[in-house]
Amino acid sequence: MQSSTNRREVFKKTVITLIAMFGYGGWAYYSNLPANGESEMLDIAFRAGIIQGGYSAILTLTSIILLEAVLKNINHRLTINFSITATLIIVGAAQYAIIIPVHLANSTPNILITLLPGFIIGTLFNFAYLLSIKNKYVQ
Repeated sequence: MQSSTNRREVFKKTVITLIAMFGYGGWAYYSNLPANGESEMLDIAFRAGIIQGGYSAILTLTSIILLEAVLKNINHRLTINFSITATLIIVGAAQYAIIIPVHLANSTPNILITLLPGFIIGTLFNFAYLLSIKNKYVQ
């Protein structure tokens, strides 16, 4: 029984990670395509897609682990609602402390447009994920 539960958890996390990789990577590529088809800018758009997709996969998986760890560690100090809010802020700040410098190093031209959908979707995902696991931590 435990092995089956573990396999389901691994499968769920793998699917979520792949969706993040292809969804965010595709968006970063699309949002940085040049209107005139200039080849140098196409290379930058492609790199932005690879970078965004790659670290979105890593950050999604890491975020799931962090969401659970942070909620578990602060929940005994705060109410569940404050714990969820604090967890969202802490994990979100950690994510964007990594994401923004990576795009700055790449010279991604439209960082705000590149990151805005991910910020909105990611925050909603993190919130929904926390709601789905909160019963494990309610005292």
